[in-house]
Amino acid sequence: MNIDCTTSLIEIKSQHISLKVPHLSVKTHSNRPSLKPLRNVTRRKMKSKLVTKNKFYNPCNEVHTKTNGTTCGLREIMIGRCSHYQYIKNGFVQPNGSRAKNCTELYEAFESAVRYKSYCNMNMSTYGRYFELALGDLHVISRAMFWSGTYAIAHTYGSNGRNYVTLEDTLAAAMVNGLTWCGKENDTEGFDFVSCPYRCKDNQWADYAFWGLASKTFAQLAAGEVYVVLNGSQANGKSAFRNDSYFRSFELPNLRQNGTYRVTKVNILVLHSPDAEVVERCGQKSLLELERLVQNKGFDYACEDDPEELILIMCSEHWHARECQVARQVLRQTWNKKLYGISNSNRNLLSLVIFSLIFGFNFIF
Repeated sequence: MNIDCTTSLIEIKSQHISLKVPHLSVKTHSNRPSLKPLRNVTRRKMKSKLVTKNKFYNPCNEVHTKTNGTTCGLREIMIGRCSHYQYIKNGFVQPNGSRAKNCTELYEAFESAVRYKSYCNMNMSTYGRYFELALGDLHVISRAMFWSGTYAIAHTYGSNGRNYVTLEDTLAAAMVNGLTWCGKENDTEGFDFVSCPYRCKDNQWADYAFWGLASKTFAQLAAGEVYVVLNGSQANGKSAFRNDSYFRSFELPNLRQNGTYRVTKVNILVLHSPDAEVVERCGQKSLLELERLVQNKGFDYACEDDPEELILIMCSEHWHARECQVARQVLRQTWNKKLYGISNSNRNLLSLVIFSLIFGFNFIF
């Protein structure tokens, strides 16, 4: 009897990409507004403690009054972050020999763009001077890392610029990341400390005036090989590469194709969360479109599913996931071999033998 055994093989499109060893840091969320169409936006409103309805009321004169408006102490925080960034934190991001930025000048460029101005009058050129001063002499060579749907793990792996440099690791973004601000016309303070708009229905570009330009500028600074961390197991079956992402809208179109500081290769790292459904892998669905766009721009393209360096980070956050439990067992055995020169099972057996020798017991194995 002849039995035709046909094995269905899945064509593997994943390639190995050489990555740096992880140095861990802790960052969990992005400050960038989403790029969803306005009609689909779900507005989350926080309860504000409003003591008075006086339009000139400034809650920053009170003690621990939390609102949805401009962050209290915005000037002091930004100037302090600027100094801390340059002299203590991120020397590995700033070019060697580069002159220190004037932190007061940087803040004033930022302030002049927003103070006394309506939020909905902002656009993609509003903060141009600020970014020019903060990032004008920076080039990120073969260390730029972009992300979409993978904020926490990309920043953990990037480790504040030690491994790779994300947008949020640059001076311009680090000065404001996590802060809230908006201007206010006809106001003595020039900032709205009570409530900043979530969306501007009459001018969508106002919502991306800062982070849209930040993403575009960061992409223009990237050179050599760049890295993009995507989520291949998005909730509700969302694509890893989406038209409404910052990477698609502002970063990919602005990668330099010519000149001394041009991009040569785009490395895609597709992650699949432990215990989550695999929506797409390298060489599938939206990633095929991404590959086409990258190659049409003249860049080399490589894609790898779940690099080992990032699996370790994912499992550190999902320690009890099914896939990670198997990895834990193998890791434990390997670690025991390092500690004791034997595997865990042999170690237990040896312990019984030693116990019997010491106490004179007879064990039959």
